[in-house]
Amino acid sequence: MKKFLLTILVILFSIPTFAQWQLYDSYDLTFEDTFFLNHLIIDTVANHNNIWQVGAPQKPLFFSAFTAPNAIVTDTFNSYPVNDTSSFTILNIAFGMGFVWPHTVILSGEYNVNSDTLTDYGIIEFSPDNGTTWIDLINDTTYALNMMWNTPKPTLSGNSNGWNLFYVNIAGLGPIFNIQDGDTVLYRFTFISDSIQTNKDGLMFDNFHFEDYIEDIPEIQNDNLISVFPNPADEFLFIQKANSSDQQIVQLFDYAGQTIYDNQNYNGKSIDTRKLINGIYLLKYSDTKSFSVKQFVVQH
Repeated sequence: MKKFLLTILVILFSIPTFAQWQLYDSYDLTFEDTFFLNHLIIDTVANHNNIWQVGAPQKPLFFSAFTAPNAIVTDTFNSYPVNDTSSFTILNIAFGMGFVWPHTVILSGEYNVNSDTLTDYGIIEFSPDNGTTWIDLINDTTYALNMMWNTPKPTLSGNSNGWNLFYVNIAGLGPIFNIQDGDTVLYRFTFISDSIQTNKDGLMFDNFHFEDYIEDIPEIQNDNLISVFPNPADEFLFIQKANSSDQQIVQLFDYAGQTIYDNQNYNGKSIDTRKLINGIYLLKYSDTKSFSVKQFVVQH
C-alpha cells in the first residue's frame, strides 16, 4: 500500500507547478472490502488473548454491524473477559499534505458500546511517529486545541444505545510533530476491563473514514524566499525577503489550522504579535511566483 501511495504522490508532483491542483487521499474501512484491510493490525503475538475480531456480531445487544455484515468487535460472540486490555491498530501513510500545511486530516467512524460504566472503557489514540509517541485523542489536554471535533467526543463506556458517529480533524498535530508526507502514522483502539464480570457486549467499530488533503495550491514552495526573526517573538515578527516583489500576501495560522491574519496586499516588514497568545504559529508568505511557510513561536 505504501508503494501504491508513493506512486500516486510522484504522479501528482509531476503536474506542472504553475497549475492549480489538489492533493487528496481518502478511503473507508468498512470490514467488507478486503482491499483496505491491509491497514488493520490485530496483534495476537504480543497479546495472545487479544479479543478484537472482524466479523458479524452475534451478541444480545451487538447483533448487527453498521453496514452489514461485518464490524470489528470485542469478540463477535462472547462477552468481554475480566482484567483484559486488547488493542487493534490502523496504519496509514501521511499523504496529501493535510498534516504539512496543516489543512485537513480526518478520522471518523461509528461506534457502539455496552460496558460497565467508567470501569470498563475504550480509548482512541494517535501516533505521529510510528508508535514512539501516543496521544489520547479523547482525553488529552496538552493538544486539545490542535484537534477539532465536529461531533461530540465519543463516550466509550457505559451504554451508547446503538451506533454513534465520531469525527475529528487532527491536521493541527502535523506541524507540532513535524509530520511529513510519507511518514507512518498510527491509530490505536483499545478496550480495557476491570476484575468484575458483567457479561456485557463490550465495544465495536464500523465504517472508519480517513482523509488527508490540502486543496487549491497555485504556487511553487520556496523555503528560501523569506526568513523571520526574532524567534521566539514578543512584540513584532520581522520578515526578511530574498527578493523584492510588487504583490505580496502574508497569512498567519494557528495550530488548529485557523487563519488569524490575512493580508492580500502586504507591503510592510513586520507583523505585530503583541495581541497573539503564547504558542506556535505558521506564517505563509506569497509573491507572484512562489510561497514560503515558516514556523515561529510567540512568547511574551
